[in-house]
Amino acid sequence: MSKSQEFSKGHDCLLGMGQPITRRDFLNATLIGAGATLLQASAPIELVAKENSWDGYSAVGDYAISSGNTQEVMRVAHEIRDGRYDHLPSNALDTGEFFDLVVVGGGMSGLGAAYYFKKAKKPSWKCLILENHPIFGGESKRNEFLVNGQRLIGPQGANEFDIPAKPGEDGHELYAELGIPWKFEYSTLDSKFGKL
Repeated sequence: MSKSQEFSKGHDCLLGMGQPITRRDFLNATLIGAGATLLQASAPIELVAKENSWDGYSAVGDYAISSGNTQEVMRVAHEIRDGRYDHLPSNALDTGEFFDLVVVGGGMSGLGAAYYFKKAKKPSWKCLILENHPIFGGESKRNEFLVNGQRLIGPQGANEFDIPAKPGEDGHELYAELGIPWKFEYSTLDSKFGKL
């Protein structure tokens, strides 16, 4: 048996392809498909597919410029990464700039890649970070909302992080190099505001 056949067989088992199917289940599924064809209706799977659970509520109101990582943005970013664009759009301007590295995504991973590239390579080498969000940090950022005149602030993406307190812990050297504070203090809630 070839490796591709083994791979296919393993996936078939995971999908339940070896499981028995009752005559009733088979006929019911066939009738749904035939009925949809006769009525020129969408098949149930198409109806489910139309509701995009990836994106959710975005690009309106407070989110007008902060849609996050929509499915379309992720698709295009991966196509850029994979070199699927053979030519530039007709309205693209050639600035004459040259970059040794282009990072798609200015989230924590993208910023980390650019930082370590700059640290490991010649200082004259240039790096470009492409980011679709209004600020760097990718999806890890702070959101502010006005609700009935009350400003609400909440995290998006990363809610918390660990502070590497001891030398040798992951991130300790990076905190020191970037001058990130080792201690944080919570601000006190103004007494004129009640609890949420």
